[in-house]
Parts: sequence; C-alpha cells; structure tokens
Amino acid sequence: MLNLSADQVLSTTRSVRKRLDFNRSVSRADLQDCLDIAFQAPNGSNMNSWRWIIIDDPEIIQKIAEVYNIALDHYVENVLGEAVGENYRGASIPRADKINDSVLYLRENLHRSPAILIPLLSGRVENAGVFAQASSYGSIIQAVWSFFLALRSRGMGSAWTTAHLWREKEMAELLGIPLDKYTQVGLFPIAYTIGTDFKKAYRKSFDEVVSWNQFEL
Repeated sequence: MLNLSADQVLSTTRSVRKRLDFNRSVSRADLQDCLDIAFQAPNGSNMNSWRWIIIDDPEIIQKIAEVYNIALDHYVENVLGEAVGENYRGASIPRADKINDSVLYLRENLHRSPAILIPLLSGRVENAGVFAQASSYGSIIQAVWSFFLALRSRGMGSAWTTAHLWREKEMAELLGIPLDKYTQVGLFPIAYTIGTDFKKAYRKSFDEVVSWNQFEL
C-alpha cells in the first residue's frame, strides 16, 4: 500500500497508459481486494445488479486487443474523420499531444495487459429515457472509479476506455455476455504502474466551470 492521504489518492489517480508495467503480473487476490472496495460504492436501491468480468488469460486478452483495435479504427474512420491531429477539438488542451501518444501506446500494447476489467450493468439503455440512463450508469460508474482509486493506493493503475463499444457485439460473443441483458460500461486494462509519483492534472479553474444557484456560461 502506498502512503497516500485520501486527498492525494483522489487528486492523483490518473488514466494511465504509457506508465503501465506490462511485464509485471497482477495477483487475483489484489484484484479481488480492489473490487471488494469498489462494491461498497452506492448503487440504485442497493440492488447490486452489476456483473464484473476480470480477464487474465493471455489468449483471451490478445483477442480482446484485436477487437479493441478494430473498434478504434471504426471510430476514427466513421466519427472523427478529418477531425484528428490539429483538427481534433481537444488539440488546444495542454499536453494534448501527450494524450494522443499515450492512446497510441495503449493501442499497441493492450494485448500485453496482465488483466482487463469489463463491468456490466443490467439491462439495455440505448433506447431508454434520460432518467433510466442516468440511473443505470449512476449505479455502476462510481464503483468503477472506486476500483481505480483502490488500484492507485496499491501502486497499480488503469485507463478509462470505451472504444471497444463500437464492436460491442463482437466483445460480447468473445466473453459470452448476453447482449440483450447486459450493457458493457467500458474496458479497463490493469497493471502495476512504472513509478507512483503521479500529480494533479490540468483542469479548468473553479470559476470557469462553477456557478452558484443558477446556470451561467
């Protein structure tokens, strides 16, 4: 366990890609400990209707990486189009080039992940109203982030990815997920981090994003 305060864990937990140590194994016992902590996050009516899949079989991880890369190609081609590089809407964000590099690095190395987590929420939400969608995702996303925090406190890390959902059906078939009954929330590679000295990241200032009592731009 790292000697970090709660505030340090909360403010320095990053989406880690280039500093994931793909050469070091991760124990199932440690992953279970992190998930046991994650399960304490609030969820709708305390129904615990989520499901969690941890993949640590290298052959399956290799196939997951193949689906991920095909999905990412699909996303870039059909959604981003010319909106890449300097044309990307986030290109002006500080260190945006570093983010692009790290995304590419993860793409090239995902198959080397010691483990991958895919959480599932019960039911389908794509045709649901705003309330149902918010309630569904609001019953699992905080648990996923608690998992990230638990990893951080143990010297491990992950990256929040959703690109594979462009090939959700293929991933469901690979992992035996009943596509009509569960929605995949994301795909999270897990590894120890190379070093643990993560710092606060760029964020817009308080005054830029917060208003009191009513909406203001």
